[in-house]
Amino acid sequence: MNKKLKLGLSLAALLIIGLVTYLFFNSLNQTPSVGKENKITTITYLVSQEDTTKYCNGEDMNSADYQKTIITKESTTTLEANPTRIKVIKTILNAATTGMCNTVLGQLDITENNGIVYIPQIEDWAGISIAMCSCKPQVEVNLLQIPGITKVIWSATVNNFDDCVATGNPVMESYPRQCRYGDKTYTENIGNELEKVDLINLETPRPNEKISSPLTIKGQARGSWFFEASFPVFLTDWDGKIIAQGVATAKSDWMTTEFVSFEATLAFTTDENVYSDQGSLILKKDNPSGLSENDDALEVPVIIN
Repeated sequence: MNKKLKLGLSLAALLIIGLVTYLFFNSLNQTPSVGKENKITTITYLVSQEDTTKYCNGEDMNSADYQKTIITKESTTTLEANPTRIKVIKTILNAATTGMCNTVLGQLDITENNGIVYIPQIEDWAGISIAMCSCKPQVEVNLLQIPGITKVIWSATVNNFDDCVATGNPVMESYPRQCRYGDKTYTENIGNELEKVDLINLETPRPNEKISSPLTIKGQARGSWFFEASFPVFLTDWDGKIIAQGVATAKSDWMTTEFVSFEATLAFTTDENVYSDQGSLILKKDNPSGLSENDDALEVPVIIN
């Protein structure tokens, strides 16, 4: 290979190396562009131009009037083409809330279920009443503008199965059903059905079922539960007020120790000003002796329409 050819190849190699080096360092100074895989979604939220202390200062706690001022549209973005609803909720809360409200909400495990947003109980928050005066309107105005969101629930302490379900936690399909909240598990109230299973079984209605008038009651009970082929049945509200009462009748010979089918019908009217919508269906063992030691009853919770 002659000297001219060698020199030409060397120069070409240097040019290639220089070009590669230039492109490499130039790329480091470029701002990445948003491509097809990294789209920006714009999310709109509402804010107030008023100072919150004008409405919420300890003396004046006018949350309703402050809420009316939350009308100015602003926007923020998220680098997701199709953000989930909970992502939209958290993005809006982060952008639309201020001060301690913003700080505390960012630490809570906020959930959404069937269009209802659940905000866990806020504890040990200094000045909570003043902060919540402006915080609740900021949260509720903005979340209720999200398509599909119909309600915001500021959860109280979870004390039972119903509270746990209301926060949107999953339900374990055991019997009775169970719901887990934090490190605790809550069991659904089914009355004393399991305790009385060897004496009386209820086919319909089932515990926690919604009922309306006329109510048909069916099941099986040991012959000893009857007297002259029947036993009394009561429907009460949660406070123990009797809504309806009647008699369950054996469908076959009751003079046996085996299970005998029974049926009863209760007709009733309800008044929300008098009765609560939660109640109990009570199937009492007939006790002609009148002795308290012979009393017994199956009691299950129902929801009264």
